[in-house]
Amino acid sequence: MQSLSKRNKWSYSIGCIGRDMVFILVSMFILPYIQYTMNLTVPQFSAVSGIMVLARIWDAINDPMMGMIIENTRLKGGKFRPWIMIGGITNFIITILLFTIRPSGWAFVIFFGIFYISWGMTFTINDISYWSLLPNLSRDNHERNELTNLVLVFASIGQFLAGGLIPVLVTGNAVFMYRLLGICISSLFLSFTLLTYFGVRENPSHDENREKVNLKKMWKVLFQNDQLIIVSTVILLHTIATELFLAFGMNFFYFEFGYGGIQLTIFTVFFALGTLAALMLFPLLTKRFKRMEIIAIGTMVSTLGYIVFLSLGYIMPMIEWILYGSAFLIFFGQNLFFVVLVVMTANVIEYNELNTGERNESIIFSVRPFMTKLGAALQQGLVTVVLIISGVFVYSQKVAELEIQKGQGLIEDISKRANIILSGATPQMLFILRIGMGLIPMISMLIAYILIKNKYKITEEKYDEILAALENK
Repeated sequence: MQSLSKRNKWSYSIGCIGRDMVFILVSMFILPYIQYTMNLTVPQFSAVSGIMVLARIWDAINDPMMGMIIENTRLKGGKFRPWIMIGGITNFIITILLFTIRPSGWAFVIFFGIFYISWGMTFTINDISYWSLLPNLSRDNHERNELTNLVLVFASIGQFLAGGLIPVLVTGNAVFMYRLLGICISSLFLSFTLLTYFGVRENPSHDENREKVNLKKMWKVLFQNDQLIIVSTVILLHTIATELFLAFGMNFFYFEFGYGGIQLTIFTVFFALGTLAALMLFPLLTKRFKRMEIIAIGTMVSTLGYIVFLSLGYIMPMIEWILYGSAFLIFFGQNLFFVVLVVMTANVIEYNELNTGERNESIIFSVRPFMTKLGAALQQGLVTVVLIISGVFVYSQKVAELEIQKGQGLIEDISKRANIILSGATPQMLFILRIGMGLIPMISMLIAYILIKNKYKITEEKYDEILAALENK
């Protein structure tokens, strides 16, 4: 059985820091960047949002296609590592261009469409190959659990660094700081990509002589594996829950607490603490509880957090430390759920190998980003509708005019003027933001739990039986 070396363990897991920093920069902050630094009409903003939806749908379709390409790869550098490097270099370049080139009006819409789609495609190259490498490094269930958990710890560090620093740094000088952050964070991404490429040693593939994967076979792998269908649907629901809560975050804090990044940064600290607490506690929980029981714990904790969050300002007063506590509970529960979900996805590979004789790691692991991006597309459409219908977008554009003037050196401090604008928000606007940020995600998480509890059957005992059967083969 393949064993996990210390070199592979640390080079692979630490390399995730830069990936998640650049992912957070674009996935979480590209919309606020456009809202609060670009002067767009409602039709232009709607077109940009439509491009984001279509781009993410295309990314979702592109993910299994990239998995198919990787499955057919036989390069000197390995099956996965060359694609990690290719995706890292190209995404590094495109990220910088995305935050430094600023045409206006419809010219920006066209520019954004080309480069945002290109960003998604290049990140997909890196993302699919990176996650497909994980099951290649070890077949041992304990080692795989440990590696998955360690990767997510370093991913959360990257998410915390980007998510915590960006709100504080960009507010009040957003045009310049987004440009600077685009350069710095993409450079860090490339550096960590180099660490993974040169540090990791792939284990040799055992299916070199099998037939090449084509589109027909790819869809067969994806849709004739009953456990893969269950896992992918749950990933979709989990993504909607996570993405909605984060997508409304900056708007929520601007309108609730004023134009500044400190509350959102503190919120991000609790996001990181909740995430790290879940990942640190996960190894201890696996010694006492089965995976399905851990998912149940995660669901209950996150549901409690959502209930508290929805109650603030309505049933109970808006007290900041309670708000941050609710965020901790939500992120703790979501990440406890997610780390188990990643392991469950990895275990589908051996299930597929037993049933078909082939592992198809890249195709199977392409399902996670496939459903993640499909969920993100659904989330983006919902966010856009809420921002326009509620009137939030109109208010954000007034602040964007101030940021543009600040970037041109026409005014100095814009905080007071921005707060005057934001104070005009109505209770109805804030209520709609709260529903989108809390109620819909909570319902999505509950449905995800019910589905996986009743339909997923690769338990710890079943997985051991699968490994024993593969060894006998």
